[in-house]
Amino acid sequence: MGAPPSLHAMKSRPVLRALALPALAACALATAPAAHAWTRISCDLSGTVSSLPATLRQFRTDGTELSQVMFRLKVSAAGIPDGERADSDCTPFVNREVDVVLDDVAARAIHKGKPLKVRYHYDESLGQSLATKYELAP
Repeated sequence: MGAPPSLHAMKSRPVLRALALPALAACALATAPAAHAWTRISCDLSGTVSSLPATLRQFRTDGTELSQVMFRLKVSAAGIPDGERADSDCTPFVNREVDVVLDDVAARAIHKGKPLKVRYHYDESLGQSLATKYELAP
């Protein structure tokens, strides 16, 4: 049968396991294929506003205001802005309507039926609620 394991051997196994797991995780991340990397896309979308803008205002407990303008944009052209990164091209946006939400923009700046250019950012690393962001293009 053999002798039972010593007290020292029983204590060292969990310690070794605790040290080995971070090393294995780091190795797995280093060998992960590029498909598992974070996705980042930036596109300049040009098109026509196809809905009336709606404004959403929220007030924090400290009295500051958060405002958002929401509308639909019928995209007629899309391209990658100079100096921006895109893991893929922007052509899937063309000839589609997208729901746009702009932070801290006056609704009077958006007119149904008028052309508009917005910059679309998508960064998966920011988490689901913050991944998509629109802003007026320069």
